[in-house]
Amino acid sequence: MDNEQFKRTFYPELAELLTERLSATPDPQPLDVSPWICQSLLQKSIRRGETGHALRAAATLLRDDPDKLWRRLTVAVFEDIGLGSLDLVAPVLVATSGKSIRQKFRGDWVVASAIVERMAEARKCRAADDLLMTVIAHPRYEGDRLSQTYRTLPELMDIATGDGDIITRAITLFYATGTDRCPVPTMRTRKGDLPYVLETMLETGFPHCVLELAQRGCVRMREPLPIFVAMLSRDVPARSTGYEPTEKNDEISPTVMVGDVPGWCADWYVRSGRVAIRAFLKRDTPTSRWIEKHIAPRERAEFLGGLVFRAEGGLMRRRLQWPLGQQLRLMMEIEANGFGIADATEVLDLLRNDLPVLNEVRRDAI
Repeated sequence: MDNEQFKRTFYPELAELLTERLSATPDPQPLDVSPWICQSLLQKSIRRGETGHALRAAATLLRDDPDKLWRRLTVAVFEDIGLGSLDLVAPVLVATSGKSIRQKFRGDWVVASAIVERMAEARKCRAADDLLMTVIAHPRYEGDRLSQTYRTLPELMDIATGDGDIITRAITLFYATGTDRCPVPTMRTRKGDLPYVLETMLETGFPHCVLELAQRGCVRMREPLPIFVAMLSRDVPARSTGYEPTEKNDEISPTVMVGDVPGWCADWYVRSGRVAIRAFLKRDTPTSRWIEKHIAPRERAEFLGGLVFRAEGGLMRRRLQWPLGQQLRLMMEIEANGFGIADATEVLDLLRNDLPVLNEVRRDAI
């Protein structure tokens, strides 16, 4: 369906979401911080179910850079909600599709605050992003990353829609949708064919409704994350097998505030976070000593940035528990850190103990 058909079809779901809202629309309370910090705060607060922080970040972005708000919500609904609450994806896509839609519901803040609240409260799943990060960095799949690009499009899709290894299948799907849209240093650049990918997945039994959502997401985000959600949808056990969805909170340390924002929003993906990570490496800690021993000097800051995400930034409340999702999380966190490290268990444990030191240096960086 085209964009207008999509909006008409799923408009009632957005209307229902807003109608079901139990609380009154809160007054916006923007922060005096950069849009980049706010984007990080918004998405990590949604992951952690920290509704108050998420609303303040959303209010700030709506005031200072609204396009960043709507784009970040689109990213987060695929990256952090996904298969955990798949029924939430369509209303978020409708709400973020244009101002005219939001005006029908009394404006941007009414819609944004309702969506943010619902996303923070929802059951979540990061399996698609765990899969993407594993595809990009897992050392065991270097051969696939280099060789699969030479296959024809039908050959790629035969592998992607089959029953083989999930990482190999995801590598071929990434090439089929096009690595030129989302270049990564570990994969060759290749033009893809998204309509052909979607048609082939539909013909081979992937759910039509999920593919519609994936198509919208891929066009907007220009990356394969939404199509990975569709790929994984076939691997969630059916209830007819006796499977019942369960959820579990990750082990999350108490929040340390740095000024008006939590320290965990300053990570490798924002300038002040990179400053703090480089400053941390100059401290004499078990983590910095391990990194000095195992990682080349020019790679240490980026490697630590990835560890910080795994130990802190990617943590969630209400994470969907399902076999493949748990397997992918373990592979991403332990085995797919890159830089020649095949098992990051030891250094992740060291970093978790050293997070108070990282928060100390963040106070000077934010």
